[in-house]
Amino acid sequence: MDSPLTPEQLALFRARQKSRSRALAAVLGALVVLFFAITVVKIAKQAENRTSPPTSVATQES
Repeated sequence: MDSPLTPEQLALFRARQKSRSRALAAVLGALVVLFFAITVVKIAKQAENRTSPPTSVATQES
């Protein structure tokens, strides 16, 4: 059976837990920013393609 943690051990445990939580929050935040940036770039490219005239269609003059 596990013995209960001393106050010093508990404080160290909580400090490590808090550190891991902050690191995980930073990683998740970076992923959110990355996904947002990718989405903005994709939408901008779609808007650019929608507003620019088609370049693959050749015009014929009679």
